[in-house]
Amino acid sequence: MTVPHVSIPDHPPATRRLSTGIRRSATALLIILANTTGLSAATPGIPGVSAAPPAAVSTPADTDRRAQAEARLAEVQRQLAASATQASLGIAFAERQQLLKNLAAAYVAHLKLIDLPDPASNTRTDLPDLPALAAEFAGPPPYSALRVDALRQEHDALRERLQGLTSNERALESRKRAQVDAQRRAGEVVRRAEDRLARARGEQDIEKERQGRELAALRLQLAEAELANTTLGEKLLKAEISALQTISDELKSLISRVLPGQRLSKEELEQQQSRLSASLDKIKHEIDARSAENARRVAEREKLEKAMAVAAPASADIQRLKLLDEMLETDLVVLSMLNWQQRLTEAASELWTQRYRGLSSNDATVRQAVSAELNKFADELRTRRPMLSDLLATTQAAVREQELRVDGLAPDDPAGAAEAATLRTLKERLQAYQRVNVTVERIDRQLERWLVDDLGYAGNSEVSYWKVGLVQTGDLLKQLWNFEMFAVEDSSVIDGKTVTVTYGVTIGKSIGALLLFILGYWLFSLLARRAQQVMVSRFGVNPQMASVIRRWIMISLAVVLIVFVLNLARIPLTVFAFMGGALVIGVGFGTQTIIKNVISGIIVLFERKIRVGDIIQLGGMTGHVTAVDLRASTVRGFDGVEALVPNSTFLEQQVVNWTYSNSRKRREIRIGIAYGSPVRDAADVVLGCAVEHGQVLKDPPPEVYLEDFSDNAIVLVLVFWVELGEKTNSRRVDSDLRFMMEKRLTAAGIAIPFPQRDIRLSVADALPVRMAASAAAGHDDAGKLPRPG
Repeated sequence: MTVPHVSIPDHPPATRRLSTGIRRSATALLIILANTTGLSAATPGIPGVSAAPPAAVSTPADTDRRAQAEARLAEVQRQLAASATQASLGIAFAERQQLLKNLAAAYVAHLKLIDLPDPASNTRTDLPDLPALAAEFAGPPPYSALRVDALRQEHDALRERLQGLTSNERALESRKRAQVDAQRRAGEVVRRAEDRLARARGEQDIEKERQGRELAALRLQLAEAELANTTLGEKLLKAEISALQTISDELKSLISRVLPGQRLSKEELEQQQSRLSASLDKIKHEIDARSAENARRVAEREKLEKAMAVAAPASADIQRLKLLDEMLETDLVVLSMLNWQQRLTEAASELWTQRYRGLSSNDATVRQAVSAELNKFADELRTRRPMLSDLLATTQAAVREQELRVDGLAPDDPAGAAEAATLRTLKERLQAYQRVNVTVERIDRQLERWLVDDLGYAGNSEVSYWKVGLVQTGDLLKQLWNFEMFAVEDSSVIDGKTVTVTYGVTIGKSIGALLLFILGYWLFSLLARRAQQVMVSRFGVNPQMASVIRRWIMISLAVVLIVFVLNLARIPLTVFAFMGGALVIGVGFGTQTIIKNVISGIIVLFERKIRVGDIIQLGGMTGHVTAVDLRASTVRGFDGVEALVPNSTFLEQQVVNWTYSNSRKRREIRIGIAYGSPVRDAADVVLGCAVEHGQVLKDPPPEVYLEDFSDNAIVLVLVFWVELGEKTNSRRVDSDLRFMMEKRLTAAGIAIPFPQRDIRLSVADALPVRMAASAAAGHDDAGKLPRPG
């Protein structure tokens, strides 16, 4: 099913205005071409461009710029004329002549830009006549629906023109940046050439450097002229965009005002029905002519097949048979497209009748019924459009391939002639698809407008402006939702032929894919958590191991979900192919430490050398392992401070695990007793303390050893075992035992000595004694022993 061709009443003035405007919008491209090196200038001695300026209203500033440009152009022409008689054919001479020609062309282009009319001028005939349009719709409603349609059509054309001008503006900005760099580089070259000329010695070297400086100066002059053209063109283009934007806004405001009051009269409906009938008759005539041509080709093919069956076929007969097959296939395509247009042209008549009902009735039920019919047709139309787009893309690819074949063959070659005929029939097939596609786009755009019109304000005597604003907001959101950020091509080989399909990635597709991914990830996370609980409760899997398994499952499901969502949204993975290499390199360097720690975490979890609850000693820290994750583990020290330890540390450094095979650890407490104390009794007292303590293990039993006779005491050692855990503090056990030992040894009269030193003085003779004279003799002599003699 194709789209009916819906005609809009002709308005020659508006059409001529828009056509002229489209030609005027090529100003930027003209500037770019004028700035291209090698463009011939139509000046004396430079055929191709006329130096005579077009008629335009000039300002004093324009006159000054024109005078300067004309003077520069005259100087360039003089130099060209003077050098035309020279017989030198050197490379420098040829380059100088080309630079002068390009410079003359740039000045001619500058003169043309100066003489362009003001973009904001009210005398321009390529813009809509807003005062006339405002006067036409100044009266009270109702307004002609066909005239409103023409007004909207003109506004759409103006928007497309603005988009084209905006693209040209971006191109000019990019070119201007490049020209600024070129001008800077040319200036540097001129300065270097002047330095070389100043340092040159000898007539030959001086002449060579002088020519080089002259060429560098001409290049700099050309760069400045091109930059001036681009700057002036950019200024004109911005002014034109501003003027068109103002007119577009005013036109949009006018449409918003008159849209609620539009009506479709009976005469206008009959006019459209008549146009559709004429279009239908034309399509039927084309179908009849194509059917007759197809019958002739079928007969020719049958006759050729019979001749080839009787005698050996010649190469020309084989090529003709192949060409006839292509033509017959093209006939089938063209007839299908014509039948498609015929059916929808017939349906278009009914659509116009439905629109007449909707715009002429004040009954909400009638308008809802009309809206339902239009929506039904629009949905069916949009359902068929992807098929048409695929056919169009396939045929375009076939035409491109055939053009490559034809380019490689000579025109007078029989094979080349056959390939050229095949190319013509493929192009005819492509034109049939394009014709239908244009019609589809036109009817789709018209249906969108009609559906907006049927939201309740059409046909009412009172204008519901808030509904108009609501509709416009919805239309803006719809355009934003369908905005195509970029397009990608996906090529596949079908029956030996390469089929290229273009997919557009829109904002709506991207948001939908993102929401679908979030929803799927949320559901998968719920299922993964439930599976983790089942693994722990039913299958006895370690909680940390179950957590790691859940995370790896989520990573795998996320990758599968991304591929599924992109495929469902018809966003090919080739979108991300351009960033694949850089992404792999960046991820490789940026995540090497993370990947190392993750792999180390997996090894730690599966080897189970370190588990949650173990007491480990790593570096200068000792504490309990509270969590073992994929990247890092958490260790809480005995002082309560938690440390995040990368998992690779457990494999690269020595780790002491106090609770690896069992949690029983041996402890030792040393205590000294004074010499002369009953050692056995003291050992029994110490051992009794350990036996009576509740956290000292009975198996193996505690033991007391006499370790050493030290300088100050007899050293006893208590050796006992404790069960380490979250509720067992070994330091508390040691402290309790020391308190008990001190108390019981004191009660038993056994002293715990402190370090002592015995000083023995052996003197052979008596020590002399001297009495001090008085206490006031001085503080410095007080307390000193008298000197002998």
